[in-house]
Amino acid sequence: MSRVDSNLRILYLLAFVFVLGLMLTYFFSAHSAFLSVFSDTLPSIIAGISLLASGLALRHYWENLESTLSRIWLFFTLGMMFWFLSELSSTVLTLVLNIHNPYPSIADVYRLVGYGALFSAIFVYMGIFQPAISKKLVAIATTVVLPTSAGIIPSILLTARAKISEANFTTLLVSVAYPLFDLLLFAQAMLGLLVFTMTELKGKVGGAWLLLNAGILMNVFGDLLLSYTNLCGTYYHGHPLELFFHTGYVFFSLAFYTHIKEL
Repeated sequence: MSRVDSNLRILYLLAFVFVLGLMLTYFFSAHSAFLSVFSDTLPSIIAGISLLASGLALRHYWENLESTLSRIWLFFTLGMMFWFLSELSSTVLTLVLNIHNPYPSIADVYRLVGYGALFSAIFVYMGIFQPAISKKLVAIATTVVLPTSAGIIPSILLTARAKISEANFTTLLVSVAYPLFDLLLFAQAMLGLLVFTMTELKGKVGGAWLLLNAGILMNVFGDLLLSYTNLCGTYYHGHPLELFFHTGYVFFSLAFYTHIKEL
């Protein structure tokens, strides 16, 4: 085993222990004042770590704006920066301004803008390997993502139909946009994962793309549940669904760092 592999294994183990610790914290501190403050503070910290990891990758690959790799990691870093600003804004609105459940708010604007940067990063990345993206890979990605995409919006609207009439248009729009954007991002990232696991490029940066897909998938689950609970009025700070977002940031951080080590 190489030193790099050993270091990554240790990092993965630490990440697992961290996530396990989060799960235990949410379980044993459920509905407590401590968990409410903890859940409002933690996202800014772990989003900042993801921003730092993407910034390290940007520094590692940066040459100039004409470099494709430089642009890719600039977009990834911008995406993580906007998501960090989203989490920080939410923390300030909740803990400093004492606004209970600020949704939708400026924090949602930052997060939705961040999706644009992440879409751009994966789009430019896949452009490098366009010849390797066969119809078969597109069909597989479509088969995985399309059925979920087709059913996700009606599911949210139907299950929360009793509360939809009470929600304003902006709330409804944001509640639908989050899981939809997650699924579109997941569809893009799924192609990347397939390229690096099912073609002659297999093994190049497959580990990083697997972690990236896992991070996006965590956001799919988290945003689906968040949209539903917000529309139903049952979301509260310290809700277990927040674990999906926390774990997602962990996967993003690991994906960016692993990419540096694999390429």
